[in-house]
Amino acid sequence: MAASIKVETIRSREELEEVTPFQVDNLLWGTKKIPKTYGYLGFVPNDGFYLKMICEEADPLRTYTKDQDPVYQDSAMEAFFLFESGKERLPKPTYLNFEANANGALIAEYGTERTYRTRFGKETRRAFECTALMEEGKWSVSLRAPITALEEVYGSLSLGVGSTFFCNFYKLSETAAVEHYAAYALIPTKIPSFHVPEYFAEAEIVEGRK
Repeated sequence: MAASIKVETIRSREELEEVTPFQVDNLLWGTKKIPKTYGYLGFVPNDGFYLKMICEEADPLRTYTKDQDPVYQDSAMEAFFLFESGKERLPKPTYLNFEANANGALIAEYGTERTYRTRFGKETRRAFECTALMEEGKWSVSLRAPITALEEVYGSLSLGVGSTFFCNFYKLSETAAVEHYAAYALIPTKIPSFHVPEYFAEAEIVEGRK
């Protein structure tokens, strides 16, 4: 895989923006231009992953407000994670999918295909701590992917420095008036689909800066 990302360990969410940011700038499916979009991903040992994605876009679409609403037709950020399974007979590849809009409405689910997916329950979703922030000229979405939620799907993962997994991140908007799609790791196909694990980027957890 061409794309890769080093996920630095941090001690808390407050240190997240000290890690090296990643850019979401691979244009997809006829998109000519997108707002500047970037993000931060860090790992807190024995806690989980913290993700913040930022889009320098002044007037995002903000249709939905409740978790599990179908957040298409919004300006949204989307993240996929795929780990090796510790469970026997778990279908592979089983990935996690987090989609959030500029209101912070969250879809959090997992599955093996585009159509057949399972949504996390209310108590687990609450642990994702998804929030959105509107500022002048930009908006951002933050969430936590707790180890407890990951292991609900995969079984024991024993994540730490040296662990590897796969991921991808997107900026999207699905209306005729404002239509743009971009990815961190490029999807080299003419058929729109975010659910393509073979094109996820390889990620490795590395020691954070002291």
